[in-house]
Amino acid sequence: MSAPLVRCVLPFAACFALVPSACDSESSRAAVRTGADASKDVAGGGADAPSAPSSPGSSSGAPDPEPGPSGPAQVAFVGRFDTSDPAGPKASWPGSRILTRFSGTRVSVTLKEQADTWMDGAPSYWEVVIDGGAPKVLAMIADEQPRVFALAEDLPAGEHEVELYKRSETQTGVTQYLGFDFHGGAPLPPPPRKTRHIEAMADSYGTGYGVVTLDAPDLKCDPGPDHAGRHQNFRLAWPSLLGARFDAEVEGTVYSGKGLTRGIWPTDTDGLVHYYNRANPNPALAYAPPLFDLTSWVPDAIVLVQGTVDNGHPNFRNVYRDFVVDQLRARAPAAHIFLVVPGRIARQMWIDTVHGVASERAAAGDLKVHAVVPGEEQPHEMTGCGYHGSPAYHQRIADEIGAVMAEKLGW
Repeated sequence: MSAPLVRCVLPFAACFALVPSACDSESSRAAVRTGADASKDVAGGGADAPSAPSSPGSSSGAPDPEPGPSGPAQVAFVGRFDTSDPAGPKASWPGSRILTRFSGTRVSVTLKEQADTWMDGAPSYWEVVIDGGAPKVLAMIADEQPRVFALAEDLPAGEHEVELYKRSETQTGVTQYLGFDFHGGAPLPPPPRKTRHIEAMADSYGTGYGVVTLDAPDLKCDPGPDHAGRHQNFRLAWPSLLGARFDAEVEGTVYSGKGLTRGIWPTDTDGLVHYYNRANPNPALAYAPPLFDLTSWVPDAIVLVQGTVDNGHPNFRNVYRDFVVDQLRARAPAAHIFLVVPGRIARQMWIDTVHGVASERAAAGDLKVHAVVPGEEQPHEMTGCGYHGSPAYHQRIADEIGAVMAEKLGW
């Protein structure tokens, strides 16, 4: 049986009713933190990490009320969501966003987290933004139980905008949305969608891994049970910075430890050429992975930064060219495609590859494929744990890629 094709229908009005929960109204609320406190919590973990809601079934108080008669939330889902489960869409890719608006003073959300035993670094970490304010850290609980998270209380009466932003990757967990509750407030249409679309593909140097934890001893990421989520923030990575620069939606088809043809683990042959069209790139699925409807969101600009993990592949250039033509160009016939040299390893080979493929495409009449060669990584930039990029590194890469994008796209 073929894998089901799922579409990210956006906006997703009257999406899903709030799942009733036995969590009581006080003990089930997740604590969230903002600003410097949030950064400290995520970087340090331990006792100061964001607290979690209580498990279902606690009964120390009255349950939260059901949504009022004004109707369910109107929600926009930005990014690749698996919508094959009628109970609610599932987010696995970093940078996935859940957006809504309402009139009222209080909002909570019900989410369910799945983390398979193979996942290293679970659970997922999200950020909550209310009315464009400072992001607050929201950590999931990987027990596959619906949990109610209090997002904001005692807001000024009136209209408010809510954003949930997935800052961590697939291998830290998959989060299912089960509904907002406005506690008597009225749902409003979600924020308008941005008209510009950017897709970025990269390994851990584009996911924002390590960017939260800087100058750690020996640049080691504290392991801990949820180390990957705590040390990572895709919002601070260069793909998201490009989105901010150009006021564009970003689809981050990024995966730490994954190259174009393979992963860094000897037995991992599940590279980007294979998982590019998935709604969930989890390579350990026991069933056929749900596919993403690539026609439901078409990029204007595609940024491909791959090759470091593939170093030594005997036929890499041909595979690279075929991926650009058969998958990227086929998906987005009018998009500008930016082939970016990755990292420092085998740098001249990657420079030759991107220039060679761009030249081949130009000779074939495709003048919208461009080679981009950012400056070489410098040691003072690679101070994120695990020898990954600092915020300054991500900003520089975004600036250098963005300058070429601005010229070619006229943005």
